[in-house]
Amino acid sequence: MRIITEMLLPYNILIDSEVLVADENATSFNIFILYKIQAENNHWNVETFGHWTSSYGLFINKEMYTPTSMRRKNLMGAPIKSSVVATEDRTRNEIMSLRNIFQDPVSRVNYRQLSPIHDFMNATRVTLFTKTWGYILNGSYNGMVGDLTTGNADLAGTMIYMNKPRLDVLDFLSYPSPPLTKFVFRQPSLSYQNNLFILPFKPVVWLCIAALTVLLSVLIYINTYWECVKQDKKRKFDQTALNPDISEIIIMVISAISQQGTITELKGSLGRSVMFILFFCFVLIYTSYSANIVALLQSKSNQIRTLSDLLNSRLELGAEENVYNRYFFSTAADPVRKAIYERKVKSNFLTLEEGVIRMQTTPFAFHINVGVGYRMVEKHFQEHEKCGLQEIQFIPQNKAWQTCRVNTPYKEIFKIGLYRNQEHGFNDRENRLIYGKKPSCAFTGSSFDSVNMIDFYPVLLLFTYGFIIAIMILFLELLYKYRMTEKELN
Repeated sequence: MRIITEMLLPYNILIDSEVLVADENATSFNIFILYKIQAENNHWNVETFGHWTSSYGLFINKEMYTPTSMRRKNLMGAPIKSSVVATEDRTRNEIMSLRNIFQDPVSRVNYRQLSPIHDFMNATRVTLFTKTWGYILNGSYNGMVGDLTTGNADLAGTMIYMNKPRLDVLDFLSYPSPPLTKFVFRQPSLSYQNNLFILPFKPVVWLCIAALTVLLSVLIYINTYWECVKQDKKRKFDQTALNPDISEIIIMVISAISQQGTITELKGSLGRSVMFILFFCFVLIYTSYSANIVALLQSKSNQIRTLSDLLNSRLELGAEENVYNRYFFSTAADPVRKAIYERKVKSNFLTLEEGVIRMQTTPFAFHINVGVGYRMVEKHFQEHEKCGLQEIQFIPQNKAWQTCRVNTPYKEIFKIGLYRNQEHGFNDRENRLIYGKKPSCAFTGSSFDSVNMIDFYPVLLLFTYGFIIAIMILFLELLYKYRMTEKELN
């Protein structure tokens, strides 16, 4: 046996190997399995596989029917190195603490979730700290992925996103936490996406109002013309009588629509009946329209549901200042995602607290770790401000995985331990301690938002256009009068 082990020593037969060695006796063979927990350890572990005799053949010990990863999960205190991302120096000393949970929250959660793994394996925990997750730099990985690819660490102590290049150097084991990063924003007022002043009525109602206006204008013109024919002499001296002139009728109808009075009127009973119907209809329309406008001013828009909607909205966008946000935004290849970064996010990387406060006070969408972000929302938002929070995913593969280096002999033991954590609720417990849930909306009707410039911007635009058109018409009238005066003088 000693000779055989010396022959196997250079090959580093590790914990996931199945090397059988037979010890020959007179009429039988005793069969053993040899393995080492770590390559640099000269201690060999021996399992009795069974024995073989010429009379009865091969007899296998019942322990061999237990999977290898469970038979050899006791590492006897061997050191297992894990690489942990700590962007803040104080995290290195407070990694197991629940103080300052807004600093390196992903590393804190994952470090605590991995603690039972080392107990399950009876291994000694050795932690390596690094500043970044790991990206290709000068042809090789840096950071945590670099520690795993070079063999300095076996286990990743911080969850990491999956992408195609990492599949070649990492084994992805499990995802113990819900999706982490998304754009979060408060539903903007309806005026941010629509012109409120055309929303109170459906298009068919607007068409009916237009048809009613034309019909009443025609009836008024007919009545005016009829009265003019019947009472031509009397009307000459009555300045309040409405003349059969298109411009005067239009002014009168506009007065009714805008709820203004008019100095001219129809004198006959039939004409006055038409005028009553005109003003009465537009009083009802005006009342309904005003009531709808008041309701719409307090309404929220739910039309922002995709990244394209977010890009084309009036919302300002920003992202939390950290390594992975910088990387994923700057390397986005999809046209919409690239446009979001170039046009709206590139100069808007903020701290978590700055972004959440800005989200509270202005129409702003902030890309954050939603678990920790909602903790900050609970800290700063009033109860009524927690209503209408929306989320949109930016990073395509939004699950963060627990990983180990590729071809590590402990892979199956890691995987079993991680799934045991999930089944026993350890992961959920740590998630609840550090991550917050989306706040519930308890007081939907307790707030009143003031009207801002965007709400009545279309009205100001209409007023400006009307003012410009009125000046142009005045200029044309003065020009016309000047030319007519010249003709009379000539």
